[in-house]
This record gives sequence, structure tokens and C-alpha cells, in this order.
Amino acid sequence: MRPRSPSPVRLPRATPLLLFLSVFLGATGADAQTALDEGSFRLLIDGREVGRETFSIRRAGSGPDAVIIAQGRVSLDGGPAPEEVATKLEVSGAALRPTAYELAIRGQDSRRILGQVVGGRVSARIISPGGEALREYLASEGAVLVDETVAHHYYFLARRLDAAPLRLPLLVPRLSRQVSAQLSVTGVESVMVGDTRLEARHAVVESPGSPTRHFWVDRAGRVLRLEIPERNYVAERTAPPPG
Repeated sequence: MRPRSPSPVRLPRATPLLLFLSVFLGATGADAQTALDEGSFRLLIDGREVGRETFSIRRAGSGPDAVIIAQGRVSLDGGPAPEEVATKLEVSGAALRPTAYELAIRGQDSRRILGQVVGGRVSARIISPGGEALREYLASEGAVLVDETVAHHYYFLARRLDAAPLRLPLLVPRLSRQVSAQLSVTGVESVMVGDTRLEARHAVVESPGSPTRHFWVDRAGRVLRLEIPERNYVAERTAPPPG
């Protein structure tokens, strides 16, 4: 008698995404040896706390072969449409060129976006309950990848502030496109972080189709605060950066 094949295990529809979120955020990587920044932000809309962002930014290697991995989770549970976003961004070399990114979005518009930057193009694979799609778009020299409401992504814009004001290519992963952005510095201001007042550079980024974003960074370029006035959205750091 032939042995019976085991019955397939059927998982609930939401399980693959939940598994992805936990594995994705837990896999910092054994080679990520130097912590550049880590912490959390309180997220507010109309002055009311609606969620949290937690993140880490780490560097593996040194010199031209160095790789920086930024990953985090944004949880919005107090707004009209609860959402959780897991992000992972990899940049490499002295120019901090984006090489790969991943986003897992759970909520009203659940999907995963897996992107790779090769040469001057981004290839993005988008997986949603309705199926799978592929997108390809331009990635010009000097491009920076920023998900609009992910505060720790502005760390990579902060690396360009010494050359501001300037125009630079901005990769928008949720829209699968590149836009031209204007980056400027308005001055140095005092920002409250927890119970501590810190000196910070106030920067502004403007790009077509997106609201103006203001962000504040310390002398090491670590993000202390993000504001999107048009949306009454604020991400404020819960404690001063480590070190």
C-alpha cells in the first residue's frame, strides 16, 4: 500500500504578511556591526498621538565597501485607517546609493514592495491580494530613497545638507517613480526631545505631488523631528539619540 501524502497545511490569508513582518524586522543581519542610530518616534495627527515608529540604522564594513541598513516599523493605530508598515532600506558606498528596499504594508491597502536598484533603474515587485505586478523606473545618479512619512529615512537626506540648497533625485517607493526634489536648510533651532532641549538644523524638502516636509537633525545628522504641515502630521523623537 502506498503511503498517503500528508495533507497540505492551509494558512489564513493574513498569515504570510504577518510572518514577513516579524522575520523581516528581526533580520538585522550578522554583519551589521556599527549602530549609527536607533530609537523611536511618537506619531501625531492634529496634535493627537496615533502611533509609533521604531527603527535602527546600522553599518556593515568600511570604506567603499560599506553597506548601511536602515529598518523600522511604523504603526498607526489611532487614525481613521489603522496601518502597519515594515521597511528595510540598503545603501552602499561613499555616495550612499540605494541598492535595495522592502516595504510590507498591512492595513486598508495591504501589499509588499520589493525593489532593487541596478545601474540607473529600479525594478520593483509589488505583491497585493489582487495579484502581482512589476514596475521599472529611473534611478538617477545621486538619488535618495525616502518614504514620505517614515521619519528615519530623512537621515539619508541629512547627509546632503552640507551642499544645500540643491536639487536632487528622490525615489518614491510607494509610487514607483523618481521625482526632482528641492532640499534646503532654513537655519539652526532648538528642539525638545523628551525632556532635553537640543540644537538642530532645520531642513525642508519639496517635491511635485507631495506636501512640503520639514525635518530637524542633530550635528550627526540623526533625525529628531519630522513635520508635514499640510497633513498636520508630526513625528517627534521620544528620547535623545544614543551617545
